[in-house]
Amino acid sequence: MNLKCVVIDDEQHAIEVITDHIAEMPGLTIFKTFTSPIQALTELSLSDDIDLLFMDIDMPGINGLELAKNIREKAKYLIFTTAHPDYALQAFDVQSDQYLLKPISFAKFALGIDRILKKEANHSRTAKEPDHAAALYIKGDHKYAFSNIAIDEILYIKALQNYIQIITSTETHITYLTLKEIDKALERHPFIRVNKSNIVAKAAIKKVDGNIIRLINNEVIQIGEGYKEAFFTYVQNSLLKSNRNQ
Repeated sequence: MNLKCVVIDDEQHAIEVITDHIAEMPGLTIFKTFTSPIQALTELSLSDDIDLLFMDIDMPGINGLELAKNIREKAKYLIFTTAHPDYALQAFDVQSDQYLLKPISFAKFALGIDRILKKEANHSRTAKEPDHAAALYIKGDHKYAFSNIAIDEILYIKALQNYIQIITSTETHITYLTLKEIDKALERHPFIRVNKSNIVAKAAIKKVDGNIIRLINNEVIQIGEGYKEAFFTYVQNSLLKSNRNQ
C-alpha cells in the first residue's frame, strides 16, 4: 500500500508537522503541499489520484470548508486539521473522513489515520478475493433444500414449460423458474439467448455452422429466427480478423 497524500495549510510549520507524521506512517507518501488554498484549487486535478487530502480550515482567501466543496472529489479521503472544534458538523457536510484538532501529536495522527488504512486494506483484500457471488442458489425438492451452481460451469439452460433445466459440465438441475427470470439473473454474465427455449454460455460454444450451434459437450442447439441478428453480431464482434489485403 502506498497512498498519495496532499497537505494544504497556510502555515508552513503546520505542514511540516503533518509531513513529519506522514513520513513516520508506513504506506503513506507525500505528493504535494500547498500554503495557498487558491493554488491548491487551481493545480489539483482528478488525474492526480490523491488518496489522502489533509486540509486546514481557517485559511485566508478561501477557507477549508469552501475549498473542500470544490476539490473533495479529487481525493479518496479528506482529513481536516484545525484548531477549531466548532467546525466539526460543517466538516461532516463536506464528507470529511477525519477531524484532527491541533496540536496534532503523532499518537493522535496515527490513531486517526489507522482507521483509514484499515479500511483501505479491507478494500484491497476484497478486490483480490475470488468472486464467491459467481454462483446461483436454486430451490430443491423441499422448503429448506437448495443447490449451489457455479455460473462458470453452466453450459446451457433449457425451458421446460413452468420449469427450467440447467445443464452444467457435470450435472443437470431442474427448478421452478421461467427462462425470463434466469435470463435476468445472468444478465451480467457471458450468456446469450439463442432461441425461445435456450440460453447458452458463450464459453460453451464449440462451433457454429449456419443456424446450428455445437456445444463443448456435443449438444446441438438451433438458433431461432428472431435471435439470429443478435447472435451473429456477437460472433462478428468476437471474430479474429486479419488486416492484410485479401
